[in-house]
Amino acid sequence: MIRRLTRLWPWLVPWDEHPDMEIRLFRKVSLASACLAIGAVLPANYFQNLPASLNLAVFAFGILSYALYRASMRGVHAAKTFCVLLLLLLDFSWFQNAGSKGTIGMFMFFAVMVLTTFFKGRVGWAALAVYLANGLVLLWMEQAFPHFVVPYAREVDRLSDFATSFVISTLVCVLVLRVVMAAYDRERRRLTATNAKLEQSLAEIRTLQGLLPICSWCKKIRDDAGLWTQVEDYLAEHTEASFTHGLCPDCVKTHFPGKQAQRHRHEGQDQDA
Repeated sequence: MIRRLTRLWPWLVPWDEHPDMEIRLFRKVSLASACLAIGAVLPANYFQNLPASLNLAVFAFGILSYALYRASMRGVHAAKTFCVLLLLLLDFSWFQNAGSKGTIGMFMFFAVMVLTTFFKGRVGWAALAVYLANGLVLLWMEQAFPHFVVPYAREVDRLSDFATSFVISTLVCVLVLRVVMAAYDRERRRLTATNAKLEQSLAEIRTLQGLLPICSWCKKIRDDAGLWTQVEDYLAEHTEASFTHGLCPDCVKTHFPGKQAQRHRHEGQDQDA
């Protein structure tokens, strides 16, 4: 049985590390939503005697979230569709789950986190405006049409629903934050590695390579601009090397013969001593 599940798992949950951070986030959130809707929310609703229509809506949302995840693995990334489905589920659940006296308000935080994560700029602000307007409309409809709201059958069901919803909504919000922070850390490590490679490339570029035109008489080097400069000046400008000056024995013998003889006398005196 375990071997069969091990073989079946890669087919059920295929995965590849997409280079786009937002696509990776969408895949993780849609997959997690499907698993939580079917594996956690649906059983909790069943044992709390919530309406069957609500359970059917949660099940449909889980299946559609998983379908969006599979579509994303094939290259079709429908983040807007996922957000619309989530908002429709919350709106329907609002009336099926006791309205403002129920627990759907806890899951509204998950919706706004998803909208903020997937949409940026003007689209993000427009989505946030729609979300806020939707919430105000729900409160107005509950006040104007109270018969739309399905209350809890028992007080124990209300307490049980609040307990399980508190745990599930907390886990969902933490999951989204974890996914976002993991993606952020991944991008930061990638940028750090890229910067290190760029610095290494710049260091290699500054290293002298190839043939250098050098004067056979004065040993000056011709740069890219056609100017002739001293060897030490050219190397200091194009490499990280620094220079300190001295005299080799051949130059001392050629240009300073007196110092050469004086040096030999000092060496002879040191040996006699």
